[in-house]
Amino acid sequence: MAKGRTFRSRLGVYQDGPFTIVDSDLGARLAPHPVDAPFLRFVSGVAEHFEALVVFARIVDEHVAVHDLLLDADVEAVRLPDYGSLSRLGAVARAALGTGRALWRGLARVDVVWAFGPQPFELLLVLLATLRGKRVVLGVRQDTRAYFAARQPDPSWKPVVALALVLDTLHRVIARRVRSTVVGSLNARRYAGGRAPVLTMSPTLVTAADIVEELPAHDWSGVVELLTVGRIDREKNPFLLIEALRELERLRPGRFRLRWAGTGPLAEQVRRRADDLGVGERLELLGHVRIPALFEVYRSAHLFVHVSLTEGVPQVIVEAHASGTPVVATEVGGVAEAVAGGAAGLLVPASDLHALTRAVLRLTDDGALRRRLAARGLELARDRTLEAEAARVAHFIRAP
Repeated sequence: MAKGRTFRSRLGVYQDGPFTIVDSDLGARLAPHPVDAPFLRFVSGVAEHFEALVVFARIVDEHVAVHDLLLDADVEAVRLPDYGSLSRLGAVARAALGTGRALWRGLARVDVVWAFGPQPFELLLVLLATLRGKRVVLGVRQDTRAYFAARQPDPSWKPVVALALVLDTLHRVIARRVRSTVVGSLNARRYAGGRAPVLTMSPTLVTAADIVEELPAHDWSGVVELLTVGRIDREKNPFLLIEALRELERLRPGRFRLRWAGTGPLAEQVRRRADDLGVGERLELLGHVRIPALFEVYRSAHLFVHVSLTEGVPQVIVEAHASGTPVVATEVGGVAEAVAGGAAGLLVPASDLHALTRAVLRLTDDGALRRRLAARGLELARDRTLEAEAARVAHFIRAP
């Protein structure tokens, strides 16, 4: 935590995601899963405005830590038992008693609870915190219904999806009386209408120092470097990017390359698919890229391409804007909001291969359009820095 906190209260945060405990030079530290680590870093930025940060953390045995994503050494942990995933309903039930006890004891260490869901144990924490007279704020990161629908691998997940829908409904009912922070204006509208206020937030890790002063000057007469950043899994629709790369190679041989920063369970399948389609040499999987090196990757790219099936407000689009890189993105979730309805990036329908390739070619050929979109993106990034957004969210959480 940094110096100069605004509020003399201790912030407790629940975000259901696996954590490990890692020994470091500064002692034992919490390591979130790499998927959740960027968001937890934003949460840590909000917590700079409080006396302390206490994380209600589900601790797992397997090592999922990335050492440059560890939480600060002074972040405290309330250890919760692991249950695997929500698809293991029996394991969730068996973990309930131990989780309830740990939550109750941990609440003695905090003054304000910021609980992200909907999730069964998040709702339990909200109930227990209310009984103990703690200030409670709900947190919502995405449209739960769309999220689970996109991730459903087979019919066996139907009970999990049904549970998610019930939890989502209950969460929105509670939000009518409990103030909420919600990622993206579209999702925020689902939570509005009650007596309690709702804050639309845009989590970001972009600091004021990360934003370029002017648009990068690239040579567009040769190879055009496309960039995507994100986890390589089902909801990110990774094979669409490979199909688009093949189509671009067919239309303009040798003109396009794709660099991908991120890891995930489908990485090897993506590589094989690229080889099968004859564009393996046009694809570079970078793996996990640390900040600040990641911002150099953004700045070196000609175009940023984002094709997720579901989203809140993607941090990666803010990062691309801060780097002065033009954006093409699928119009899902809060993406349209992130690109100002198309003023700061071209929007295409989800899973539409031809629309995606046309958008890439359009920006490749139209320099004036590229500059206009990128310049508007820079303006948005300057208004969405970590410093500004974290302070705004902290004041909302603490407001009476």
